Amino acid sequence: MAWDYIIVGGGSAGCVLANRLSADPGRRVLLLEAGGWDWSPVVRVPAGEVLAIMSPRYNWRYMAEPDPSRGGRADMWPAGRVLGGGSSINGMMYVRGNAGDYDHWARLGNEGWDYESVLPYFRRAERNENGGDAFRGGEGPLWVSNSRAPHPLTQVFIDAGVEVGIPANPDTNGAVQEGIGPVQATQRKGWRHSTARAYLASAARRRNLTVRTGAIATRLLFDGDRASGVAYVQGGRECREYCRGEVVLSAGAIASPKLLMLSGIGDGDALDALGIECRVDRPAVGGNLQEHPGVIMTMHVNVPTFNVEKTPLRAIRHALAFLLAGRGPGTSSIGHAAAFVRIAEDADYPDIQISYSPITYDFGPDGLKLYERPAIGAAVNVCRPESRGRLSLRSADPMIAPRIEHALLGSAKDMRLMVEGCRLLRRIFEAPAFAPYRIDERSPGPAVQDDAEWEAYIRREAFLMYHPVGTCRMGNDPDAVVDPQLRVRGLEGVRIADASIMPTLPSANTNAPTIMIGEKAADMMLFCQREAR
Repeated sequence: MAWDYIIVGGGSAGCVLANRLSADPGRRVLLLEAGGWDWSPVVRVPAGEVLAIMSPRYNWRYMAEPDPSRGGRADMWPAGRVLGGGSSINGMMYVRGNAGDYDHWARLGNEGWDYESVLPYFRRAERNENGGDAFRGGEGPLWVSNSRAPHPLTQVFIDAGVEVGIPANPDTNGAVQEGIGPVQATQRKGWRHSTARAYLASAARRRNLTVRTGAIATRLLFDGDRASGVAYVQGGRECREYCRGEVVLSAGAIASPKLLMLSGIGDGDALDALGIECRVDRPAVGGNLQEHPGVIMTMHVNVPTFNVEKTPLRAIRHALAFLLAGRGPGTSSIGHAAAFVRIAEDADYPDIQISYSPITYDFGPDGLKLYERPAIGAAVNVCRPESRGRLSLRSADPMIAPRIEHALLGSAKDMRLMVEGCRLLRRIFEAPAFAPYRIDERSPGPAVQDDAEWEAYIRREAFLMYHPVGTCRMGNDPDAVVDPQLRVRGLEGVRIADASIMPTLPSANTNAPTIMIGEKAADMMLFCQREAR
């Protein structure tokens, strides 16, 4: 018997779709997920985030080609390999982006994606601990909570930002994004609240929803130009499932374009070279790859920070606080406060995000190593980078990882913004509010002063913020991969609903916008279903 909907990928958007599409008991829904369930404490406990993102059990850990803009460094590009996807392994920061981001999408030809149109879907998803209003949701399935591990220097960071001229903003997800204030996290009573917890855990009990884990999609099946199903591998066995309604790809910005190309949708010449029959010649598939470039600055302080709270005795104390009350450093998300500021004179809205954390560590060949002395840090990232990359197939074998090419700092404008963002962060660290706590700037250190020194530091230390988007770009032009209804152009019966459809990066961590996409996609699909009756 054919399914009404097949969803490929149980991530930030896929779990939303599984819940919303299966709400009608008369519709049969199949969710295919390459990873497993999110039951492990490594995933559920916020402090386990570093372990989760370093583990191939929960993260695909794609390796990119050497980056020519950073001396040939090769990065790991993450993608969740677990139900909940990125929402199960990310830093849990709940950041929606700026209204201008979505109005820009609409100006690019994506009718219905302006801020006024997408705001209801942000609100529908959210259960804000502080309650709902005209901008925030109070009754949705996704819990969004204030920090349950407040650190005294978080408010000092906010005060210091105000001292250097950044307006205080207690809710950067509210009416106005610009300013500096606390960051909320996707947590419920101290535990990570991924879309697997928020949307799938309850829906999985429905008789009309089937969730298959360990299922790696290998290609789409077709009847003419219409998608008729999905081929996948589970437990070493090749399987096929058929669909009488729609197939939805929600496998993320790396796996969704990969699956399209394996199915014959992509650059015709490149597909022919790999022996893949070209079904739709669409060179834009895999292109338009975008990432937020970031760099960290740190400062030694004279009060304990979370990186020195990891001693065995303190760890026992914090574990008890977490288990008994859902509080303490075990609940800590990656960012506790953030500033959204305009650097460029012609910027209509913030072009730099600065995210503050009371935990600091070095990136090394063996992973992350916590600082041994108390220190705070903040990451500076460009909100809407100009740099673009590309994803392509290495092989027709679906088990071979794709080729990822990206010059993270390939734009001179992006570099100028990074330099000025770092200078602003230094002014924050040097503001009077920090005077009672400041010891010295650890990185990059006071020796870095002029533009050339800043650029050298940034090229040496810049990293991915783990926000890949754009590889199945939405638009109404002939080169777009999907139309504003998220239907793959040139085909019938297949849509894409994940971060890959974003035409440009929002000024935000991408989890909240991706959940919004899942909500909006489900609404569009259900509307089409009602119209067809």
